[in-house]
Amino acid sequence: MIVKNLKISGFRNLKNFQVSLCKNKNLIHGNNGAGKTSILEAIFLLGFGKSFLNVKKSDILNDNSFQFTIHLSAVNAHGRQNSISALYKENFFLFLNNKKSDIFEINNYLYPVFFSSSNYSLYIESKTHIRKLVDRFLFGINSLYIHYLLSYNRALRQKNYLLKTKHNIDEITSWNKIISEMSEKIIDIKMKFIAILNEEIGNKFDSDKDLQMKYTPSFDIDTNRNEKNISKIRFFEQLEKRKSSEILYKRSLVGPHLDHFEMHLNNKNLKFYSSGEKKINLLKIYIAFIELFKGMKHKYPVFLMDDFDSAIDEKNIDFLIKNYPDLQVIATSVNKNNRFDQLIELRKEN
Repeated sequence: MIVKNLKISGFRNLKNFQVSLCKNKNLIHGNNGAGKTSILEAIFLLGFGKSFLNVKKSDILNDNSFQFTIHLSAVNAHGRQNSISALYKENFFLFLNNKKSDIFEINNYLYPVFFSSSNYSLYIESKTHIRKLVDRFLFGINSLYIHYLLSYNRALRQKNYLLKTKHNIDEITSWNKIISEMSEKIIDIKMKFIAILNEEIGNKFDSDKDLQMKYTPSFDIDTNRNEKNISKIRFFEQLEKRKSSEILYKRSLVGPHLDHFEMHLNNKNLKFYSSGEKKINLLKIYIAFIELFKGMKHKYPVFLMDDFDSAIDEKNIDFLIKNYPDLQVIATSVNKNNRFDQLIELRKEN
């Protein structure tokens, strides 16, 4: 998948912006405040229906606009061009080839992977951010995963409402059954994904086989037993045992929303390493996922890199350029870099 043309209006400080991108390595450069990150945010919004920042869509709207629009054309491996658009005007809408659509359908035509040097540490140190990163990765390669996750979240909200208000407490058992069923599917997918991701990390970076993603489900799973441990029956039993405690604390105390992920290097949590080691090893995990995505989907995602030269050095730019000639990169920087195939200067008047 290749992003070919992009048009943005009314989006943050991009009042009326358009650009044509090449299929290889693109660098958008310019002064701070020109809107470089906003361009990546707009592409990400088309792929996921939300920003990579924790903001409402109304906060993204330009101060002088009553709506924002984003439009891009994406070309697939067969050369077919598809139109993907977004409109925000009180409500948010996505369109594929001028027909209303959703992220599940658009995922077949556009899947962006976003790497930022400014908040990279959150994806190493924050439990919530790592879970979100894994969720996004899984959305790219397993369309059913998000459906299971949405069903789980709906049941969880209903259960938490009952726990908070203490209305119809007897109904909690019914919600626990749904949560158990969805948890079985979600945890099974996560465990299999982490296993193949770690295998890909080892295959891609042979000298760095001690770099791994660790996954600990919130549910008690005894890996020493021979029986199937990822079981909705066992999960339901654990939920029912915690019911009195959950009623006391007025919230759910176990489930995939509390699963724990860590990135380890040489059997030590990556958060204890230097900023340089954190960045490069996090990037290796991203690259391993990109390889995994390519192997499973037979196409590359679009790689978005914000403030790339603060995240990786010239050696690793060489690595991306030499080893991934067919991977489209859309990067931002304050500075020019002639290693990129296309340089796009962004001025504040955009």
